Amino acid sequence: KTSIDLKTRTSWVLASTPQKQSMFPESSTNDDLAYGYNRAKLAWYVIDPLFLRSNANTPDYIKADEDLQSNHFVREVYEKEIFPDRETPVGLPTNISVLDLAFYPKERGPYNFDSNPSSYSRGINPDGTLRDPESRWGGIMRKIETSDFEAANIEFIEFWVMDPFVNDSLLQHKGGDLYFNLGDISEDVLKDSRKSFENGLPTTSVVANTDTTIWGRVSTLQSLVREFDNNSASRQYQDLGFDGLNNNDESVFHKTYLESLKSILNQNVLEKFENDPAGDNYHYFRGSDYDDQKLGILERYKDFNGPDGNSPTAEMSPESYTTSASTQPDMEDINGDNTLNEYERYYQYKVSLRREDMVVGKNYITDVKEATGDLKNGEKNRAKWYQFKIPVKSPDEAFGSISDFKSIRFMRMFMKGFSDSTILRFATLDLVRADWRKYTKDVDGGAGSNALNTQFDISAVNIEENASRKPIHYVLPPGIERVIDPANPQLRQLNEQSLVLRTIDLEEGDARAAYKNLSMDFRNYKRLLMEVHAEAIAGYPLKDNDLSLFVRIGSDYYNNYYEYEIPLSLTDPNDSYNSDNEADRYAVWPDANRLDLSLDAFTDLKLKRNDELRQTGTTVSLVKPYFGADGTRTISIKGNPNLGNVEVMMVGIRYNDIDVNNYGPRAIEVWLNELRLSDFEEGGGWAATGRVSARLADLGSVIFAGRTRSAGFGSIDQKVNERAMDDLTEVDVSANLELGKFFPEKAQVRIPVY
Repeated sequence: KTSIDLKTRTSWVLASTPQKQSMFPESSTNDDLAYGYNRAKLAWYVIDPLFLRSNANTPDYIKADEDLQSNHFVREVYEKEIFPDRETPVGLPTNISVLDLAFYPKERGPYNFDSNPSSYSRGINPDGTLRDPESRWGGIMRKIETSDFEAANIEFIEFWVMDPFVNDSLLQHKGGDLYFNLGDISEDVLKDSRKSFENGLPTTSVVANTDTTIWGRVSTLQSLVREFDNNSASRQYQDLGFDGLNNNDESVFHKTYLESLKSILNQNVLEKFENDPAGDNYHYFRGSDYDDQKLGILERYKDFNGPDGNSPTAEMSPESYTTSASTQPDMEDINGDNTLNEYERYYQYKVSLRREDMVVGKNYITDVKEATGDLKNGEKNRAKWYQFKIPVKSPDEAFGSISDFKSIRFMRMFMKGFSDSTILRFATLDLVRADWRKYTKDVDGGAGSNALNTQFDISAVNIEENASRKPIHYVLPPGIERVIDPANPQLRQLNEQSLVLRTIDLEEGDARAAYKNLSMDFRNYKRLLMEVHAEAIAGYPLKDNDLSLFVRIGSDYYNNYYEYEIPLSLTDPNDSYNSDNEADRYAVWPDANRLDLSLDAFTDLKLKRNDELRQTGTTVSLVKPYFGADGTRTISIKGNPNLGNVEVMMVGIRYNDIDVNNYGPRAIEVWLNELRLSDFEEGGGWAATGRVSARLADLGSVIFAGRTRSAGFGSIDQKVNERAMDDLTEVDVSANLELGKFFPEKAQVRIPVY
């Protein structure tokens, strides 16, 4: 697999309200403050190690509080905790830059002007908290650089996340849902059909070239660059957030809103709302005021994502260090195409983050790891990390007129349904692409499979992430060792991974497969090899040989191919398999599943089939598969494939209808490793060249030249597939004659012949 990292904090911005969904009725409004009524506070950040390493910049009260530094939601996370088998190059840090999402469903988010209950929201409490927190949401969005998912073959949203209930020893946290949206997402954070960009605001206190909406001010200029005005003195007038208003202007602009709060909020709470009516103020995670208040690490990041004042110049910093979160202006144009995208059409994926759903095998969870070791305060580390793999091509819902994955320009991630504060710590967050593609047509012909309930996924497992997976640990196949990194002066082993084919509810007589395009000549090799592992999936009955693996090679997928089929033997579940134990390797990768095929078997079967074709009254046909046996395994041929021109390869799982008493759908997970050609033809060839030149006095000259080459000949720097594959003989005769010499010289005849 190849991963596209989505974890960069600065790539994410405040999300627009999801549209076209019944759980967001406020999204249908336009130029209406109700659009933001249910937005709760969501902070996203990467915690600075200065709070955890007790250096000169660490506040004294944090340095002295080892329990605070050992809190699972703020502590440092090292690679060995999640990836104990990963070998980090010497000189590189071993800590993971964890992306944290802190969702506070009871606290209002930026541009939330909710007050009294309405048809869109439940209003707020006297202490300023939001009523009915489970109806509130918080989200972020970003652009996707690789927008054509079909061309890039992106298969999964994959991430490792810490158990959100790790500190909930009293089992009080109910959890909620995490959603992902892929497609076209509205960039109109404050929905008014006007593009807001800070660098278009006035550069002085004189308000000019602006217009007003229900939210605040927007520039009437055209946005051409993504930079603030060169004069640093203008920053205070431009760095105002999406509403284009500073706190004083917000108090005037939203006077009606503040008046409505006087009958609801306590006086001390009302003052906080009056100081920042829009709730969009920024505060750096460090500060003398925070030190004086002795704020915890989580509290320091609550306002870190506020857009109002998040780009102060060095001169504007109240501290001796820079307090800027960004040097670029905030604008409603996250993909930088100088246009405001307002329409929405997207796929949605739902992940349940509830304690009862955090189980391997359901809810997209494929692996879980429990950390070991000691924390800074001396307590044992018992945090769990879950690996999620969400199939991109199998969304839970689709909204808007979206029908394919050729233009996925944005991703939105939001949380909803939570009643308590929740921290999500992402060790990884990736889009995963694969070299193999899912074959969507019927493997044995036709437009497609009739078994619509069958699930089939292509993914990968590897030694770094899945060496402790359950129910079966991933171990290296027998005879296979991890490759040493040739680019590193230290003896560092690279990752080793396998292709995974996983199918559920596979019906009798049906098959599912993955494919890739090749352009190879197999004639210089003698054998085709591959290591194969198979395991049952919990809840589905399965016995040895119920399902089989097939490998198909040829010039196309259906009309011209060779196929080899292997009945699959299952590995018993065991969470103690280890790569250091040779017996464990053979248990996980049994010889009964191993592909070790002489390529001569294909050509022999083809010759046998062709002999029968020539017989009178034969029923053998080129358009039907012709079968042969290799012990308990099956070989077949269809059409006229050629090992010298292999254009495609397919691997898949088939459920043959063999046992009449063994009805019902089946499920299996298969690992494929080290698919390779071996025993290349070592017999060399020979070549020779010759040239003879003859001078025929003054009549002329004749030159004889020739060269010959046998199969297998090649220069010392040529690869196996670059060597000659056939015999070649070339002869060249050339002459330069003056036939005028046959006439008397007095005739002065000249007849040149070449």
